Amino acid sequence: MAPTFNHYWPVPMDESSTRERWSWRRQPWLVSGILGVLLAIVFGFMIYFAVKANSPACKDGLRAEQECQNRTHLLEHQLTRAQDVLLETEAQAAACNQTVETLKASLKKEKAQSHELQERIKKLNQELNTIREQGLRKENEASGGENSSTSSGNTLSRCVVTLLLAVSLHALLA
Repeated sequence: MAPTFNHYWPVPMDESSTRERWSWRRQPWLVSGILGVLLAIVFGFMIYFAVKANSPACKDGLRAEQECQNRTHLLEHQLTRAQDVLLETEAQAAACNQTVETLKASLKKEKAQSHELQERIKKLNQELNTIREQGLRKENEASGGENSSTSSGNTLSRCVVTLLLAVSLHALLA
């Protein structure tokens, strides 16, 4: 025998068929009533929360939250600016420290050159004094037996030597 395709559920013939009369499929008005009650409850909660959301306390809280966000944004902006200024200042401080080190090195070099020049000045002064003493001795020796023209020649040569030493000293200091 060939299989049959039934489009309907088989109907039992015993007492259990009375229970199926009360199934959800058979009572659409009961399902509709329960759904209506659930919708009314949900709608009631929506009204309750809408009233709460529009209350003055909630609006004040929203205003306070917006003010807090604005202040936070302002403080973040100020912090960013302060960090930028700090970075610039640190860069300037590093440049200043480098300049100070360079100036210290230059000062040390200048002190060494100054000390060297002072030593050369002392040496030249000693040579000048020695030359003067020799000139005075020669003048004393010459004044005893020579005429006045030789004496004036010695004085002139003494002046030339002094002038040359002064010019060389000036050149060293410059």
